[in-house]
Amino acid sequence: MNAARQVRLLCLLLGAALLAVSPFTAIAATPDPYAAIKADIGREIAAGRLTGVSIAVVKDGRIVHEDGFGWADREARTPATPHSAFSIASSTKPFTTTALMVLAADGKVDLDRPANDYLGEKLVDADGPAREATLRRIATHSAGLPTFFAMYPEDGPARQPSIATLIGEYGHLIAPVGERYEYSNLGMGLLAEVVARQSQQEYGAFLQSRVLVPLGMRNSFFDTDLARRKEMAARYADDGKRLPFYLTATPGSGELYASAHDMARFAMLHLGGQGLPRSAMILDQARLAELHRPQTFVAPHFHYGMGWQIHDAPGRAPVLYHGGGQSGVKAEFVLVPSANVAVIVLSNQRGPSNFINDVRDRLLKTVVPDWSTLPPPPAVQPIPLKGIAAYRGRWMGTLLAQGKHVPVVLAIAEDGTGTLSVGEGPARKIDDLGLVDGVLSGDSHGNVDSPDIRREGLEQLSLGLKLRGDTIDGEIVAWTKSSEHMAMYPFWTVLKRAPRP
Repeated sequence: MNAARQVRLLCLLLGAALLAVSPFTAIAATPDPYAAIKADIGREIAAGRLTGVSIAVVKDGRIVHEDGFGWADREARTPATPHSAFSIASSTKPFTTTALMVLAADGKVDLDRPANDYLGEKLVDADGPAREATLRRIATHSAGLPTFFAMYPEDGPARQPSIATLIGEYGHLIAPVGERYEYSNLGMGLLAEVVARQSQQEYGAFLQSRVLVPLGMRNSFFDTDLARRKEMAARYADDGKRLPFYLTATPGSGELYASAHDMARFAMLHLGGQGLPRSAMILDQARLAELHRPQTFVAPHFHYGMGWQIHDAPGRAPVLYHGGGQSGVKAEFVLVPSANVAVIVLSNQRGPSNFINDVRDRLLKTVVPDWSTLPPPPAVQPIPLKGIAAYRGRWMGTLLAQGKHVPVVLAIAEDGTGTLSVGEGPARKIDDLGLVDGVLSGDSHGNVDSPDIRREGLEQLSLGLKLRGDTIDGEIVAWTKSSEHMAMYPFWTVLKRAPRP
């Protein structure tokens, strides 16, 4: 055996001997706690059910794991990394309320003043300008504002409207302030408009200068920053088709692009600041606590704070979170403050049912050993109307559709079934008609015949109405939802009981 081979053999033997006695042997032999998760993500990407995924895990002020999989932009062959800027949809909302709270700390807004004090076009209720719809109420989805969502694809038939236009056409409260929880993208769009007006900056510019830059979020930006357009992860439909770039009607509700790494830094702020420099503490602990405080009841063990969803079941650590989901987007953003832990999962394709949620829970279990899952709010079955005499009969009135009053007739029979006719259309059956938390709900069809509805071609209608003596009022929502396109247009509706023939 020549000398060189003898040296190589000696080195191999020596290395094996050292490994056998090394105190690091256990670490080297410890399996990667993320290996199975990474393999499963890779399998879904290979099968075409996902395109790109980015993850980050925070523990005690450190990013203890981050990774990227697949493609941020498949056609451009841009790989997804922890620093890729994904559309995060409604996970934007905690950023919008954080920006609002920064402005409150500056003394530029009072959270308990009416939003109308800061807006040009005014929100209204049945009696005129809505004085009780404060910034705090809007931030906690308890102002009585309607649900709302609209997409504006690049080169599509319509352009993103101004907030003033939206207020004029859809800014009618559909419930008394404080009566109930009503998730409202319109409301978050209004908060962003207030920030812009009171800071005298475009909202994206304020968010960048006062939130993202101090936190070191270098790969995060509002989608109005066209200079960074090429950095945005593309969005893909469920079948893998690339979606055209689109804006939404309410930018403050869901138009932030952010990387998993950067969202981990935002999470550190909301976990108390460990791991961040002093300059990154853009809010003090008292104001952070105010954002996190449960303020609006959603369901048993579920509340909404200011821009944060909250799960606070007995025997479990409270959780702050806000997911994001729309066409070509699935985001999970979860904080467990008592464990000083956060997990972020971002995807530019919605993926198989519950897969991203499962990844979220598996990542959380690596740092919170007794973690099980973050359940969704419980589904509530409608209480049938049969036997509830107060709803029987014909109810006639109008819905308000972009300035036009459209006739509506609601008929409820003794057996609890019902029909709905809109405009000159025929009476159509209402499916699943009943009461959900005291609100008359159900699904039907009809043609509202407003400019937005004609453009979108919407016929599916959902009821969200409340009985108040001899009046039923609230919203009728025209909507559609698919992996390629979503829309929800709410119309203020007032119906009066018709005299019996």
